[in-house]
Amino acid sequence: MKINFHRKQLLPLAFFCMLLAACGEKYTEDESNQTDKPGETEPTGQGGFSQKLGAGGESGDALPLTGRAFGNLSVAGEEDAVYCNLPENVTTWDTVVPVCADPLYGILYYVDYGGDYMIHAVYNGEVQTVVELPGRRLFCRGGKLYFLLEDYNQFSFEGAKSGNLAEYDPVDGTVKILSEQQFTSMVVYQDVIYSKLRGESENLDDMYLEAEEHWFYFFDTGSWEQKKIEKDYALDFQRCGEYFMAATLEQSKDDPRYSVRTGMELRSVDGERGTVWEGLQPKHAYYIKDGGIHWMDQDGFHIWDIASEQDKISLKNYGGKELQDILRGDQYFSTGQWIFDRKTETCSKWKSLDETLKKVYEFYTDGDAVYAIAGPAVSEVNKNSVLRRVQVVQGVESFDYEAGGAEEIVAGLKFLPMGK
Repeated sequence: MKINFHRKQLLPLAFFCMLLAACGEKYTEDESNQTDKPGETEPTGQGGFSQKLGAGGESGDALPLTGRAFGNLSVAGEEDAVYCNLPENVTTWDTVVPVCADPLYGILYYVDYGGDYMIHAVYNGEVQTVVELPGRRLFCRGGKLYFLLEDYNQFSFEGAKSGNLAEYDPVDGTVKILSEQQFTSMVVYQDVIYSKLRGESENLDDMYLEAEEHWFYFFDTGSWEQKKIEKDYALDFQRCGEYFMAATLEQSKDDPRYSVRTGMELRSVDGERGTVWEGLQPKHAYYIKDGGIHWMDQDGFHIWDIASEQDKISLKNYGGKELQDILRGDQYFSTGQWIFDRKTETCSKWKSLDETLKKVYEFYTDGDAVYAIAGPAVSEVNKNSVLRRVQVVQGVESFDYEAGGAEEIVAGLKFLPMGK
């Protein structure tokens, strides 16, 4: 398969609100030759990505047939039994997830967001481009990198599509397309890839619905399965051991067309039901780590212990403001310009020390350093924003304008280039 791409005029991205769509079906790559379903192509390695086109369609610099080949890599650590990226990095379907640390080979992968948008890596202190294709949603499994091709409304592909699911092997440099379907998002686990794409839209009496199809790729069989919609539960992508989290649903008494969430439960891909927690309602952007469900809402910061079913709430006097993004570590970073210290259970403000990067849209971590997609104060996450490493400077003087311009001491954020 030959894949070309070229830049095109930048246009604003559109965001859609979607609901689950129907119909379930199982098949393997060998059983399906249809071109409109996941898994219809043989994974491609040699022979892809052969030529890049210029903005006017003219031939440009040739792309490598494969990605960067590192050769034999030394094993540096062990992978998690379930996760293929840190769970605090993957709190919604919609975030970019431009960073993933591979614990097996000790490689930090990242998308040069705001730069060339290609896949880069930091290995043994050296920064290099490893896959000359724009991507997002990075995950590492078995020493390989999984990601979605993404045009960022700046690239046009020939021979591939934005949303194709790709696999990169750093040992031999091969890049394979696991599915040519145009997924809107995906999450990779050790056993499955949970992906979603737009389904057929539906017009109701009083609203227009953008539907979704949810698909699973099973590593042990190399097969795809579409998850049908259920009436009594909605499967989330968050994992709790071998099970997925799911919202327990009941039909609305006011309108039978709709369902309401009454709690949370555990479900397998096949629908096997595990533990049910009636009344549990974590915030939409939550994650599971160290046996607890973590989220922030107007009541404070929650760590809901799964074993004891006890909810520990800290930062109760936060003032009713919700953190938009949370990162786990000794500190929780909020895009709402707050840092919560886990050890002391104190909260402090932060301010940007970069005049051009005043606003943070998304925070990420590799387990040690913190990274941010940051941009101008008045912007959108996809316009004029860049991925940077965050350095915290304590004791920065600032002014609290809400308190009449009173002087205060805050934490300052410096934004450093990746790999430095």
